[in-house]
Amino acid sequence: MALLLVLVGVIAAVPVALAHDPVVSLTVVAPDGTALANATVKLINVTGGEFSNTTDSTGVVDITVPATGLYYVLVYGDGYYILSVLDVTGDISATVNASIMPALIIQSTELSVDVDVVRSEISNVSVKFSTNTTIYTDSNSNVTITFPAEILKFPYKYTFEKAVYDTTEVTENELSLVVTANTTITAYYAKTLYFVLPTWALLALGVTVAVAIGIVYFATRAAKHVIVSLRDQYARFVKRKEFVERKDEW
Repeated sequence: MALLLVLVGVIAAVPVALAHDPVVSLTVVAPDGTALANATVKLINVTGGEFSNTTDSTGVVDITVPATGLYYVLVYGDGYYILSVLDVTGDISATVNASIMPALIIQSTELSVDVDVVRSEISNVSVKFSTNTTIYTDSNSNVTITFPAEILKFPYKYTFEKAVYDTTEVTENELSLVVTANTTITAYYAKTLYFVLPTWALLALGVTVAVAIGIVYFATRAAKHVIVSLRDQYARFVKRKEFVERKDEW
């Protein structure tokens, strides 16, 4: 009986002992076909959680994640990024090969902006990039890019006008496309002079202007009063002098 209880306890403990967080082993290949060494790799899950590590000299990295499911694979290269999607079903090994991926080149003018990039597989989580940049992503991936509608940088306002790629021109700041080949997307912003002050600053400015006008007004009146007083005194002095001179003549 005692032996049976021990066996039952061991069997019950086996699933607990075997349960562990999945380990993802990735081999990262750069756009030129070489192993991408010393690169930061992030796995981002569907709730936005991030888990990262750095590739070794052979381009291999191991990252432990808390659960199975879909993950973005974001690799920070030398002047570019790699963005892929991986289905983690447990301990897995995979290769992220940028040399066979099309490049998505995102640009903007008059200024560099932050854009949100979403792959259709994880549509509720976006990855943020700054233009002007190059992103290698899986062929035939469905990508949505959102540019900011406007940006305020004192004293200017930049307003999104259009985005152009291939032979397509869109005027909405969110666009979707299927990436099948190297694609350059350029967003155009209109620059206008824009003066923005918070309410308290506007009130302070109004009070300051009113005080300044009051000071000028009263200073002008005071100066006028002084001038009139000096003129009257001078006139009285002249009259007294003329009276004295006439008296002497008498």
